[in-house]
This record gives sequence, C-alpha cells and structure tokens, in this order.
Amino acid sequence: MNVMSTLRIRSYTQSDYEAIVKLYKDTEMPGSEFDLNRDSEERLANRIKGDPDSIILGEVDDQLVGSVSLIEDGRVAWLFRFRVREDIDNEEEVAQQLLAKSVELLKSKGHKQILVYTTVDEAKFKERYINLGFSQGHDYTCFWKDI
Repeated sequence: MNVMSTLRIRSYTQSDYEAIVKLYKDTEMPGSEFDLNRDSEERLANRIKGDPDSIILGEVDDQLVGSVSLIEDGRVAWLFRFRVREDIDNEEEVAQQLLAKSVELLKSKGHKQILVYTTVDEAKFKERYINLGFSQGHDYTCFWKDI
C-alpha cells in the first residue's frame, strides 16, 4: 500500500469504531492493546463529543492505518494509543503526519510539550519516538485500580 500518495489525516467519528478496535487489537503490532475500560464505543463517543479533535486517524483508501488520541487537560498533554500499522509503506511518514497534526492541535491549546509513554522493553517504540524527536525520560510503572 503506497501511503504517501493517498494518506489522509482526519478526526475520528463514531462510524470508525470497529476499525479502531481492530487496530488496537492487532497483536502483530508492538504495544497493541485494547481495553474496554478505556476503549468502549461509549467512552470514545463521549471523548469526541467533548473535543472532536481528540482522536486523530490516518487512513489510506478508506482503510485505517494509524491513530493517536490526545489527552489534554490544560496542564499536560499526552499522546495515547499512538498506533501505526507496520505492514504499510512509509510507516514512519504516517507516524510523522499523525504527530504533526497532534502538535498543531496541542500548540493551539497553549502546550509547549507533549508526553508519550510506552513499555520499557518495546525497542520498536523507543526507536520510533527517538526518530520523531522525543527525549527519553526515566522508566516508570503505571499502577491502576478497578473502581
């Protein structure tokens, strides 16, 4: 699939739900994760209702090839579920375009820094984020509690 000639970056809509779930569940992709607590159709719908540009998609020929969710609260800005299919041409360019759109949106809200986290042992993500110009921070562990 030649991505560069047909890549389109756009905001998520509710009709994209099944495609984004498939992307999140793609076990061939490093870091793939789907969590119904965070990724239910209702949660994504509520997210875009509050901010239509909070989930950005990359698509080629009407096929989803990447996504990034923006978590922003006025104080900090995080990239979440930053996924790009590895079986496409120019995977890095898709990541760059998704990042560029994310930066544009977050800068318009006054942010001067964005954060992204990944698992420590995912060399593929470490390489991607360094290539995208991110600085590597310290290793952290995320804790959670079901409520």
